[in-house]
Amino acid sequence: MSARAEREKRRVLTPEDLLYLAERVRALDAYAVYPWDRERLWADVLAAQMEARTRAEREAVAEARGALQILDAVERHFVRRE
Repeated sequence: MSARAEREKRRVLTPEDLLYLAERVRALDAYAVYPWDRERLWADVLAAQMEARTRAEREAVAEARGALQILDAVERHFVRRE
């Protein structure tokens, strides 16, 4: 089996699984993750970044940005495409 075929075999998550993960990320509690819309969620987080006034608000947005980066990586590497 080729290396690519082996990598494809490991991709076992569905978009619903990704939504399940996003719903449980506390850093995203302030944002609507259902229905899953990656672009809208990123837009909401970046808008919050621009509106953040206090250090606590900026830190919360930074955590949300980090969580989205992790979810993007999970989606890129493990979500099954059919």
